[in-house]
Amino acid sequence: MKPTSALLVLILLGAAGCSEPGPFVYGSPLSDAPLAVHDERAGIHPSKAVLDDPNNPFARASSGPETKWDIQSTGNHVAAYYSWATWLANQPTGEHQYYVAVNLGQIWSKGLAHQEDLPLVREMALAAFQSVLDHFPDAASWDATGTFSFELVTAAYLGLLDLGGTPAGGWLLVQDPDGNQKAVRR
Repeated sequence: MKPTSALLVLILLGAAGCSEPGPFVYGSPLSDAPLAVHDERAGIHPSKAVLDDPNNPFARASSGPETKWDIQSTGNHVAAYYSWATWLANQPTGEHQYYVAVNLGQIWSKGLAHQEDLPLVREMALAAFQSVLDHFPDAASWDATGTFSFELVTAAYLGLLDLGGTPAGGWLLVQDPDGNQKAVRR
């Protein structure tokens, strides 16, 4: 190795060791392409198939804990689906499953998938909402301030009904003492 090359390597190594790594920055904007279903179980717990989807921009580098909310707020339901589904595959929670279901429902209702995939996307949304009931009956999420939590089974139950599905597993919709609807298991 030439002396100038060795010096350059030492300078670069020294510079790399002196500073903290910066925040992860994505190099290109998220695609507005329609969803092309790669696997019908992707995004439905316990499947990890979304990690093998060649269209998943988060398969190798998950969106950050705050970034997933930023993506959700953009209205890009396909990108949000991939973000939440990747989180679900890596960290199974009811909140992750619920937002996968919400985004699949939006993809279906807004026609944001290839035409031939739309019926399958609806079935995926139904399965994702049902998965909240089956696997995460105590799931909760938080409001934008992070102060107040709310349960997700009732929202998942209603999501199933909104898509024309029928909740399975003995779930019923009842009124609580305050007159609010609440999903409960028989």
